[in-house]
Amino acid sequence: MISISQETIDRCLAIRKAYRELELKHHDKEWSIDEDLLALTNDIGNMNRLIMTKQGRYYDETPYTLEHKIAENIWWLIELADRLDIDIQKEMETFLTQKEELLGIKK
Repeated sequence: MISISQETIDRCLAIRKAYRELELKHHDKEWSIDEDLLALTNDIGNMNRLIMTKQGRYYDETPYTLEHKIAENIWWLIELADRLDIDIQKEMETFLTQKEELLGIKK
């Protein structure tokens, strides 16, 4: 079973905390949830281009890899869940269990 470990979540949040410190240092204010969401949507756009490039449907000019962008988007989702007081581990388990039951997948 795929799960998000507490260690992974803690590492994600520590990285985001370091970015917040840079935001305060350089802009005197940390990003809002809306700004975090904007950053996520930008990274999703980069991921879309990388997927299209992998399929031979686009040329990629970004310095990132598809694998990196997928991981970064997961990182953003974990960070946003934390800021919105959502227990991502619990919600993933609930989501997966509901889908398994709906689709008749036996564990």
